[in-house]
Amino acid sequence: MSTNLRKRKITYTVMIVSDAPVANHRKLHIRTGAFAVVGFVLFVAVICYAVYTTITMVGTRDRSSRQIEQIVQLKESNEQLLAENETLGSKVASLEESLSQKEAQEYELLAAHEENYLPKGFPMSGAAQIKEETAQTEDAAGEDAEDAEDAEDEQDEAVKIVAKEEWKEVIFVAAQDTKVVATAPGTVKETREAEGEVSYVIIDHGNGYVTTYRNQGTPIVEEGSQVLKGVALFLVGEDNTETGYSIQKDGNYIDPMEMIEIKG
Repeated sequence: MSTNLRKRKITYTVMIVSDAPVANHRKLHIRTGAFAVVGFVLFVAVICYAVYTTITMVGTRDRSSRQIEQIVQLKESNEQLLAENETLGSKVASLEESLSQKEAQEYELLAAHEENYLPKGFPMSGAAQIKEETAQTEDAAGEDAEDAEDAEDEQDEAVKIVAKEEWKEVIFVAAQDTKVVATAPGTVKETREAEGEVSYVIIDHGNGYVTTYRNQGTPIVEEGSQVLKGVALFLVGEDNTETGYSIQKDGNYIDPMEMIEIKG
């Protein structure tokens, strides 16, 4: 018997038997080494799958954690934005209320300004009477006997102002030292002073209203100057006690007595 024993190779036989009426079977011989290789490959595959699954789960957990953090941050940002939006809404409401109040104040100021520029004032600084025009008829037969008196009347008539009916002019008679005054603020549009003629001052109030003041005195304002309500335009003396006053609205004459507000 030889001392060198041959190492026996262990093999496995796998039989595949069919259940058909005709019995057939096959034998598959698998060597131990091949079986070990297959087992090792399967083991490695299982290990790789387990490692891959573990890595995937860890990555999924990390992504989930980051997503949760992002969701929390987004919720906090959303709550902060809602709070800021509410604050901005309150500020907008407050600004709108302030704007409404400012517009109302501006409207009131504008209305007061327009009201102030209406020529509603009295054109004299003191008491005055309205001159009533009366028609006088003379008897032709008595004219020759009253020549001297008629001459005196004509001389007096030369210093008096006759109301212009087309202007709807009103004649005021005031005492000496009274002033003829502007009935509303405005700009002196025109003045005239001529010997032997009636002087006048025209004021444009900038709102369609224009007032005219006629007097035998000397105007004490200059053309183009700005005047306030109550500013003196003429000084009444012994020879210029009468003042003609008329008002135009958009180029049409109106009755001054419908505008004048007499207080007291």
